[in-house]
Amino acid sequence: MAKWPRLIVFGDVDAMFASAAVVADPSLAGKPVAVGGPPPRGIIAAASYAVRAYGVHSAMPTAHALKLCPNLILVPPDRPLYSRLHEQMRQVTDRFFPATEWSSIDEFYADATDLQLLHPDPAALGRTVKDALFEATGLRCTIAIAASKIVAKVAADAHKPGGLAVIEPGTEAAFLAPRPVKSLPGIGPKTADSLDRIGARTIGDLLEPRFESPLHRIWGKRLPIIQMLARGMDDDPVVPDRERKSTGHETTFEHDTDDPAFLEKTLRGFLSELTHELRVEGLAAGSFTVKLKDSTHRLTTKQHHFPKPLNDDPMMWRDIRAALQSLMVPRTKYRLAGVTLSDLAPANAGLFDQRRSKALAAMDAIIEKHGTKSIGLGGINEEEGP
Repeated sequence: MAKWPRLIVFGDVDAMFASAAVVADPSLAGKPVAVGGPPPRGIIAAASYAVRAYGVHSAMPTAHALKLCPNLILVPPDRPLYSRLHEQMRQVTDRFFPATEWSSIDEFYADATDLQLLHPDPAALGRTVKDALFEATGLRCTIAIAASKIVAKVAADAHKPGGLAVIEPGTEAAFLAPRPVKSLPGIGPKTADSLDRIGARTIGDLLEPRFESPLHRIWGKRLPIIQMLARGMDDDPVVPDRERKSTGHETTFEHDTDDPAFLEKTLRGFLSELTHELRVEGLAAGSFTVKLKDSTHRLTTKQHHFPKPLNDDPMMWRDIRAALQSLMVPRTKYRLAGVTLSDLAPANAGLFDQRRSKALAAMDAIIEKHGTKSIGLGGINEEEGP
């Protein structure tokens, strides 16, 4: 079997949050499970494949989801469980690969180029990794193998759930050509609509000479880069991320939103989960970054340093909320929102007074047992949090 110039393995856990609920309670297997908050104000955070058949999806109000699927089983988010499963998956990928890059809590890229003597059959390697991840966590994973990160990502998306895809070197353009343009990372709904209007509906159309002029009007000087990606040519390296200097959470909404209250609620929930995680690990954050990506894929961020390292979300929310509000543009729809806590360092034992420290410890014990939605500290006024 000929040696590949690069061997990139991409893994994507199938419906991780909903699948994690089944790991915690196997009796939920195959049932219409969704993760989210209860009505009337709750939002679906993740939907199992069983419930997606009813039209239920993430970012949908829970009340509407229950109308579509009256038998829906609603499970609260459990960030500590997700973190434990993620660490177990990291242990597997660290055992197999010399370099692994986790792009999110449930997606990773690994460089297996130097493992080809040990694993000459890419498909066999993919099956071995899938089996090891399932054995360690109970989670099923779609694996795709290609010579570039972008082709591996598109292949995994095309073979979910539970798939295994191997795209041989030299076949990338042929594999990508019939795929819808929106399946190419970086092409959002607005750009896809513009392409549809000129008749360019597949990735292969981006390479057709007859579309060259209108494509240049859409992308300008970036067109050659887009066309290289459409051919599957991508030399983006796998960048290992073992050293933990930050922790974050972000989500891509099923539907773009311009609702400030929804964006605030999303980030407030992320912050609650992240600060619990920091306290459990004895860490505090010296800074944060708020991230928004609009419907045109334009990314804006705001970074800020806290006066001192913190891991208490009510004390951090005022600055994070202000940063979010400063980024939001009226009448602009957003497809992604996230927050990252950085400059992590051991928490100062004297960070809080004794009474508040006991309250935090008691709250964390309850969160470990029942999840982050089960409790919050009092004393948060309307200016500090919704």
